[in-house]
Order: sequence, then C-alpha cells, then structure tokens
Amino acid sequence: MFIDARRNAKQWLALLALTSMIACSALPTAEEPDTNFYVLGSIPANAAAVAGAPADPALVVDLAAVRLPQYLQRSQVVTRVDENRLSLSEFEQWGGSLEKNMMRALAANLGVLLDTPDVHMRARRLPGGVDARVEVEVMQFERGPDGRALLAAQWRVLDNDEKPLTSNITNLQSAPVGALDTMHATISAMSDLLAELSVQIATAIVAAEATR
Repeated sequence: MFIDARRNAKQWLALLALTSMIACSALPTAEEPDTNFYVLGSIPANAAAVAGAPADPALVVDLAAVRLPQYLQRSQVVTRVDENRLSLSEFEQWGGSLEKNMMRALAANLGVLLDTPDVHMRARRLPGGVDARVEVEVMQFERGPDGRALLAAQWRVLDNDEKPLTSNITNLQSAPVGALDTMHATISAMSDLLAELSVQIATAIVAAEATR
C-alpha cells in the first residue's frame, strides 16, 4: 500500500511538472525591439565650395587617416552619461564601421567643399602626387549628457612630402537634440558637426595652397 502511494505521488509530481512546463511555454514572450542602424550623412553635392578653392587644376587630396578612440570602435552608438560613464545603445547601432563611415563622409565633404573629384582615401602614394594629405585623430564623437552632439578632433594637413602645412584642434557641439530616445536627431546633429569639421579642414587646405 505504501509502495502504491509513493508511486502515485511520483506520478502526480511528474504530471504537475509537465503541466507547468507546458503552461510556461504557452506564455507570450516580450518581443525585443527592432535594431535601428545609422550612417552619417554628407554635404549635398550641390553645396558651394569654400572661397578660393581652385577649380583648374583641381586639388588632389589624400584623406590618409581617420583614427577613433577604442571606446568608439564598436557597433553600438555611444552616449556619454557623465564625465566618467558611457552608455551603449544595444538597439541603436552603426551600419558598419564608424571609422570607415566617418572617412567616407569626410572624403565626400572635402570633394564638395574643394570642388574636386580627386579626394582619395588612404592612397598614400599617387603617380602625380597630392596637394594635401589629411590626418584626423578623433578624440570624442558622441551624444553628451546635456543632449548635445559632441565632436573633438585633432587634425593636420601635410604636403606631398608629408611636411606639415597646418594643424589644429577642433571642439564642436550641437544645440540640444531632445530626449535620449531621439537617436535619429542625434545622428543628424553628428553629421552636421562632421560637416563643420570638413569646412575647417577644407579652408585650411585652400589657405595653405595660397601661400605656396
């Protein structure tokens, strides 16, 4: 009798466990939000070139390097929470390498601003040489805790023999772009800051050419 009771108890426990598993599997699971992917925009192709940009012959420019700090070398879009903390947006990501995206956007911007089709990326050596070689060291490129997009970069322009022509440190910030979930507006503001940096570099290239 005791053996039958114990057997029945085990059967009931097994049935209860199976019922619980079926019930749990039937519960609706919370859907993860879709991942959004972003790329930086560039200056419109019909925008005006910077004053003094020579059209004939067109300048030959090599965008030799765009380097990012390690914390930006990731797929997630980075937001600065405070001076010492960063937040990674798991469902807000770059559509590819941010470094390559910045390089392509900068190259496109310089082509428009200098009115030249001869802007190359990491060409190093071209048969006819270059008029200017550009190197950019990005120090900061993210949304700040106050809702402003931030861009800090050290850059320099060199001649064909890699002799420095000019160098500068640029610190830019946008107007506040709204709540933390307005990532589209943040990326648009970051694109605008990159365009502003492009104007500074293009203006420096034209000034250097005028003194040679």
